[in-house]
Amino acid sequence: MIREFIFPGFARLSRISRNASRRSSERGQLVTTSAVISAAVGIDTSLTMVYQLFALLLCIIIVSRLSLRLQKPKVSIRRRLPKYATAGEPFEYFINVANEGTQPERDLRLIDNPKVLPPDFEQFDRSREPGEETRNAYDRWLGFHRFIWLQRLNTGVTIKQGMVPEISLKAAVDTPMEATPLRRGIVNFQSITLLCPDPFGLNYSVSNFPDFEQLMILPRRYAIPKSFELPGGRHFQPGGVNSTWSIGESDEFVSLRDYRDGDSMRKIHWASTAKRDKPVVKEFQDEFFVRQAIILDTAVDDMEVLEETISVAASLLLQSENTDGLMDLIYVADVAKIVTAGRGHAQPTHQLEVLATIGRNEGTPEKLLDVVAAHQRLLSGAMLVLPGWTDEHKRLVRMLGKLPLAIFIITREEENLTEVPAGANVLPLGKIAERLAGA
Repeated sequence: MIREFIFPGFARLSRISRNASRRSSERGQLVTTSAVISAAVGIDTSLTMVYQLFALLLCIIIVSRLSLRLQKPKVSIRRRLPKYATAGEPFEYFINVANEGTQPERDLRLIDNPKVLPPDFEQFDRSREPGEETRNAYDRWLGFHRFIWLQRLNTGVTIKQGMVPEISLKAAVDTPMEATPLRRGIVNFQSITLLCPDPFGLNYSVSNFPDFEQLMILPRRYAIPKSFELPGGRHFQPGGVNSTWSIGESDEFVSLRDYRDGDSMRKIHWASTAKRDKPVVKEFQDEFFVRQAIILDTAVDDMEVLEETISVAASLLLQSENTDGLMDLIYVADVAKIVTAGRGHAQPTHQLEVLATIGRNEGTPEKLLDVVAAHQRLLSGAMLVLPGWTDEHKRLVRMLGKLPLAIFIITREEENLTEVPAGANVLPLGKIAERLAGA
């Protein structure tokens, strides 16, 4: 009850701390601390001369603060983000700073500001910070460290301060920024903060430049050996390969032949008909080609298992990127969905974007079974990526029994699984990369 009462103050406290830390350098914090100590020690001027040190430090602090009002740099700032980043993998991007003032600029710093998303109390109450059990009892009860961890995770990215190279008059420079995505999904950038130091290097003037952008963070992916073979061979598809290139049904052209009763007028080859002075038609045949599917189940309460399940699905998509056929991603969000990649369809990166934003399936597992049952006749093979091993998953495997399957089961407790099909890949948390490397 008490923690719920003080919880709203955590966001305000973190915001105040964040803003205060930007205005003073480490040198400035040392000078301010020294001034406070000297003021306390030198309060009795008849016993010590420390008060003179306090007076000197106070004058330096005042001059430092006043000088910030006189030297705000005139610059323009533009951020250049990559199209994608991957969760857990650091990346570099650039912020262009152009000097529009009348003097060179040096010793500037940049802070990029993603949108800060504090957790709500429900998320705060059900979550546990990694390593929280090692903290003392008071910190565990108060939960402020957990709040900061969740806020950082919700925000989605950590970014180091950028040191701006010296900018000559009317010039522009690119400042490298190092960032590390903490989760998949969309990260919103709101503004860029420019810090300009005073002559003593104690404090910074703070200028904010609004710059709204979004960055797509793709799911973390694991390495899968090149020797891993996707399940399923060539399979008959209505319309053949051409169905992936055009709307409606069409077949692959094979040869010309004489017209027979019942042939469609659309198949007449008019050039040959004119030469031979009798009807000639084009003959077609249907094609067989590979169409596989990744069937992803997201109906799980354990968020860590869910994230790893999505990461494994993304890894398999990356493995199938250079195949010649079609790849279907089948999952259930609010409704059952099939996203197809391949010739004439979406690119594999579109499927990765879908995985980056997918959430937990709040519905019933039957939705997934229904959409797979309606679609399985088109498939050459399928990869099942499952969070755990439930009765619904067993039904799904039985339903797809005639198809070549590769089964990946992500679990927290491997020993609790029963009736696992032979050849299934069981991936316990903490050993996923190792198990996939041997798949």
